[in-house]
Amino acid sequence: MADALLELEAVETAYGLSQVLFGVSLSVGVGEMVTLMGRNGMGKTTTVRSIMGLTPARRGRIRFAGDDIGGLASYKVAQRGIGLVPEGRQIFPNLTVRENLLATAVARGTWTLDSVYRLFPRLVERASSMGNQLSGGEQQMLAIGRALMTNPKLLILDEATEGLAPLIRAEIWRCLAQLKKTGLSILVIDKNVGALMKVADRHFLIERGRIVWKGSSAELAAVPDVQHRYLGV
Repeated sequence: MADALLELEAVETAYGLSQVLFGVSLSVGVGEMVTLMGRNGMGKTTTVRSIMGLTPARRGRIRFAGDDIGGLASYKVAQRGIGLVPEGRQIFPNLTVRENLLATAVARGTWTLDSVYRLFPRLVERASSMGNQLSGGEQQMLAIGRALMTNPKLLILDEATEGLAPLIRAEIWRCLAQLKKTGLSILVIDKNVGALMKVADRHFLIERGRIVWKGSSAELAAVPDVQHRYLGV
């Protein structure tokens, strides 16, 4: 894509002798919401780890805002403008909600404590609560807010609504749609294909470490056999 913010080209990643990704290529455009979907163990989280430099790719190229970020340390990748909401949330359990948010804050951009609180009013009520006192949904809101406090150009959510109640899932999707309207680029890893087709622009399906299908929401809706084959829908 000419206006791509993030581009992966033929990325291969392994853990020791066990190769997980086999030539993964995908892109996220400026202001675009893109999904990466697939069954468990197919390489979704490894793709995220490769982007963030947590498990560096052995081959292929990863570019962000036109620069090659392959091989950079994870903190340098984050400094380039990629905010990660990791699988399992990984908030700081012994810090309050407010302290969790301020821990990653940078002194630039539009995302401040107040703007995160406006996005997630529930966090205002829980501002003085410790991280380990929050419900799963509250923890996910906090994890998203913490990533936004870095004022990223790209937000990556790994398993965005895993284990959450339906009402909380709906709240997360509402917030992501709102974030997209601000022009933030978003890469979402999740299994809720129905919700994702309503809010995302394009989709990549991964199977055994390979991208096996890509297309728009309309194109994905038109191929229920593809959804069943690769997503179990």
